[in-house]
Amino acid sequence: MKGSQNQKEKIILMLSWEYPPHIIGGLARHVHALTTELASSNQQIHVLTSKPFDSQEYEKQGAFHIHRVNPINDQDPDFLSWMAGLNLAVIEEALIIAKHIAFDAVHTHDWMTGPAAEFISKSLDVPLIATIHGTEFGRNKGIFSELQQFIFKKENELCHSADELIVCSDFMEEEIIRLFKVPKNKITVIPNGAMPEKMEKLEFNIEEIYPFITGRKLVFSIGRIVKEKGFRTLIAAADLLRHKADDLCFVIAGNGPLLEGYREKVTELGLDGFINFIGFVNEEIRTSLMRRADIAVFASSYEPFGLAAAEALSAGVPTVVAKTGGMQTLVEDFNTGFYMQPGSEKSLVHIINWILENEALAEEIGQNGMLSVNEKFSWAQNAKTTDTLYIKAISNYCQKEGINEDECLSPNRQ
Repeated sequence: MKGSQNQKEKIILMLSWEYPPHIIGGLARHVHALTTELASSNQQIHVLTSKPFDSQEYEKQGAFHIHRVNPINDQDPDFLSWMAGLNLAVIEEALIIAKHIAFDAVHTHDWMTGPAAEFISKSLDVPLIATIHGTEFGRNKGIFSELQQFIFKKENELCHSADELIVCSDFMEEEIIRLFKVPKNKITVIPNGAMPEKMEKLEFNIEEIYPFITGRKLVFSIGRIVKEKGFRTLIAAADLLRHKADDLCFVIAGNGPLLEGYREKVTELGLDGFINFIGFVNEEIRTSLMRRADIAVFASSYEPFGLAAAEALSAGVPTVVAKTGGMQTLVEDFNTGFYMQPGSEKSLVHIINWILENEALAEEIGQNGMLSVNEKFSWAQNAKTTDTLYIKAISNYCQKEGINEDECLSPNRQ
């Protein structure tokens, strides 16, 4: 070995079922931000993910590599069958890549690519690191269907087959230990970063794209349009504030299975133009809306960390978060942000009214939130801690398998 494990480049195979431009939720943004930071600190990262739309099968972005594959049954409408086909395609591609590249570890994200990760790590004789971003039990407050039972089983298998587990908050650590009976010393808490990239000057005016926000205070939220994100509470709060429609509007960005249902609910309440579900937005639109917002709201009933909320705080927006999950320690109430009671539209309305009536104080709290979140959460620190865990996992694996220390992190190891 030419240098210490800290100094020597490590070659990591990163698995994620979603990765830009295929963005379903926060997982894609997390993996992109982490990969970017790891690759900038002397790590060779190969992301293996699904191939959406007309994206390239291979590309090099900066210092890291992206490999995209189609599931063997790409057009299968059944999600579990599609996911099984993706895992098979990921395994096939990984083994082809491994003929030319000696990976030091496999790092997978959530259960979706867990089966492939387990097979690849055993086939290549390298350690497996898994980041658990959330659980099916937590999202649904229990397991009630065959699909949920299947996902719960896969999560459990991954938690026990991985050599090391990463979670984003103390809340998630407690949940993993409680649900899957995983020993605490197997879990490392590594908080997400606040912003995946710097907000650079944009070339357009967001009010030209969404003219209905012109001259009005903007309450902004973003996330996957699913039950646990609390958008029903946001709609109910807006309904109580309808008398302020001339001066205020709500914009909710994101895609998901409940999008059309929420749009129909808005129309049914007669709140079209006051509440606006605008669907999926790209990074430029997302950033511009975040900058333009007067208030950001994240009313989730379940949130392992609250990545979008951390990004809003980092942008200096007065931010309201539900006091639940990983968001319970995200802000200091009425100092760096605001807490609302989960599921309580009256609690949210009270805070929105306070912010609107105390603009100067709210702006100061927004600035405090920006300073606080940028100090506590960074992708550079996340990557540094992740790299330390890679070193630990590789060293422990070599010892367990009886591999000579000099052969760890060696290009000839395979």
